[in-house]
Amino acid sequence: MAIKIELKKRETQGSINISTPWLTEILSREDAGELLVEQLKAMIGEIFIHDKAWLLQIINWAPQGGHPLSESAKWFKLAKRVADLDEDKEGVFTLSDYQVNLIWTRLINPLYKVTGLPPAFVEFVLEFQQACGRHFPEEEPDED
Repeated sequence: MAIKIELKKRETQGSINISTPWLTEILSREDAGELLVEQLKAMIGEIFIHDKAWLLQIINWAPQGGHPLSESAKWFKLAKRVADLDEDKEGVFTLSDYQVNLIWTRLINPLYKVTGLPPAFVEFVLEFQQACGRHFPEEEPDED
């Protein structure tokens, strides 16, 4: 049975680097306050990451040394569909049972490792789990 997941643009944590000479120049101006706020707003923009990024990360993962092409071929159809997603739009994305199994098998593969747990990634994985009704064996059980 296919499942539907809601793909979202999730707020993410980020940072910007500001050079000291740039900041010094701005602060030396009479209109420093207004200009600084305007410039910082332009630098920051909207700090969101679309769930497409998490799907691509999962799809494109390979252990050190890579995968045989026959293993990678399983992902071709899903990879194409995800690549075609518009990152400016949120919405429902349907995954076949086969595609859910591909993603889940990758997530529980002991070779699949993550560095850090960005909150947006955790939210995506939790919603994926809820949609497909699966849980990591090591996961803390829900309280009744």
